[in-house]
Amino acid sequence: MAYTIIRSDGSTLTTIQDGTINTTSTSLALPGRSYSGYGQALNTNFVRQLENYASTTPPANPLKGQLWFNTQQQTLNVCPADNTNSASDWLTLTTTTASGTATLANVLVTGNLTANNIISNNAITSDTIDVRLANVSATLTALNADITTANLSAIRTQVITTGSTTTTGSLTGQWTLYGSSSANALSVSTGNISFASSSVNGIKCDNYMYANGARFTPTGTYTNQSVSDYLTGANGVSQFAGNIAPTKVTTTRLAGGGKIEGIWTLETGARLQATFADLAERFEADDIYDPGTVVELGGDKEITSVKEDLSDKIFGVISNTAAYLMNSIAGNDNTHPPVAISGRVQVKVKGIVKKGDRLVSAGKGYARAAREDEATAFNTIGRSLASKTTDGLGMVEAIVIIR
Repeated sequence: MAYTIIRSDGSTLTTIQDGTINTTSTSLALPGRSYSGYGQALNTNFVRQLENYASTTPPANPLKGQLWFNTQQQTLNVCPADNTNSASDWLTLTTTTASGTATLANVLVTGNLTANNIISNNAITSDTIDVRLANVSATLTALNADITTANLSAIRTQVITTGSTTTTGSLTGQWTLYGSSSANALSVSTGNISFASSSVNGIKCDNYMYANGARFTPTGTYTNQSVSDYLTGANGVSQFAGNIAPTKVTTTRLAGGGKIEGIWTLETGARLQATFADLAERFEADDIYDPGTVVELGGDKEITSVKEDLSDKIFGVISNTAAYLMNSIAGNDNTHPPVAISGRVQVKVKGIVKKGDRLVSAGKGYARAAREDEATAFNTIGRSLASKTTDGLGMVEAIVIIR
């Protein structure tokens, strides 16, 4: 006769047929009538219940209300719903370490209550409260408070003091002062507002005012030597790192790097000069390619390394020395490497190459010197500017152009 297992709420959990054992309905092994190994299962069940399934992971097939002792976190947990398999979803009742949360009913403590952190949603009535951490979610009214360290999102008070004019204190974070539109938001009676010698900060404001409140609007040309040092970095002065919006720039050198925004025009006689010699553009690659790799259009993306010897599908050479890089914001050197469109660039080659040789594909991302009658307008990568006197793999500088 089959066993029908009834839960505490009167619902049927499962039916166990004769001679079988159920290990899928709960975390226990439930033997049916006449199951020959029932003793092993019962003893195992007793042990697991005694130790509250002590393990680093929750028990399998848990039921709502079941207890589990997490040996990794040292916490006693309760299952909130059937088959809650994620440890983070179990509710923590108590812990044997300093961490964890205990949810209890009314607790009467006749001795001392020591806590690392107390959060109260209602009232605490006491003559003296000594705590290390306290979270106050509503209003804190203190007629006289001596707070050494506190994290307060909002505070309303008339006096903030360290105790005396000679006792130091500090404000940390970003603070905004809201004062009367007809009076000062911040007044300094004695002392100075100063910045540490190592600080790179200063006083920033939209309007400068005289002491009488009149607006100070400086105009004219600045030729002061200190301003020149600040903009150019001369004489060991830290260089200006902010934003400027000039309509004209006349200089012998712009140091560092950055972005030029807006539309700029080279006037008659003006020109841009670069140390490197190739013009390149970014294209999306199907793999990461070293500089000098010969590529062709194709693959899963826009370009791939050239595949065949004497290929007429060649497209260009990967460059890391572009004097001018187009489509520069499209990815990076790994995803969208620069492909030399024209100019001098290092090329990966196989075999002996003489200066002036026309370079054709050698397959697998390499070039080689063209043999007699091999070079055409469609398969020529460019011409070598240097010689390579050894067999094997190497690099030569060459003039290349996309066709």
